[in-house]
Amino acid sequence: MTSSRDPTPNASILNGVSVLVVEDAWFVAKAVKSALEQVGMNVLGPTATTAEARRLVAMEMPKVALIDVNLKQEMAFDLIDDLHGQGVQVVVASGYAAPPIAKEKIAACLQKPFSGAELIRTICAIVDRLH
Repeated sequence: MTSSRDPTPNASILNGVSVLVVEDAWFVAKAVKSALEQVGMNVLGPTATTAEARRLVAMEMPKVALIDVNLKQEMAFDLIDDLHGQGVQVVVASGYAAPPIAKEKIAACLQKPFSGAELIRTICAIVDRLH
């Protein structure tokens, strides 16, 4: 994630919304968590594995999940399918231009590197559609 201080006018709708972060690059995960917490989101994780993500989801179902599709030890396709099936809005973060995921299973796709402002705008648009 790249840094950016672009204002996001409707970020207040994210206050208290739970979001699962699944990212195996610790510096990206840390930056994402910080950006999401700054707008008041309740961040579950971050975690670098699908097993840990499932454990977190069993404790609290998020409204949104930001998932790096290509984790070091595994691909996150099954996790994305499961979360989509449970009504979670999935945002895929990927270095791939077009990750091989059915478009109906994801709410958005962010190509790495992305800015904090781009992340917040994307999640704002998703949460806004839910209201």
